[in-house]
Order: sequence, then C-alpha cells, then structure tokens
Amino acid sequence: MVYEHKCDNCNAGCTGRHNAEERAEEIKAGPYLLFCGILIVIISIVIERLF
Repeated sequence: MVYEHKCDNCNAGCTGRHNAEERAEEIKAGPYLLFCGILIVIISIVIERLF
C-alpha cells in the first residue's frame, strides 16, 4: 500500500519516503532503462557512421 510520508513526524529524511513497493517498482524499471540507454548509443553510432 502506498502512503504519503510526513517528514514533520520523524527525522527519517528523504529515504523515509520510500517504501518497499516503490523500491520494487524502481528495480523493475532498471533493465528497461539500461536497454534504452544501450539502444540510444547504438543508434547514435549508426547515424554517425552513415552521415
């Protein structure tokens, strides 16, 4: 369950706002972000060699 963390209630700081569900979603996005980064580099190299 996602809930809003009130920073006034404790001294947890920014890391206190992340719960287990949010961390799991961030981890799931990692491979896609890596794949897109590699794809952008490959496309830019191909375009550079063509022109």
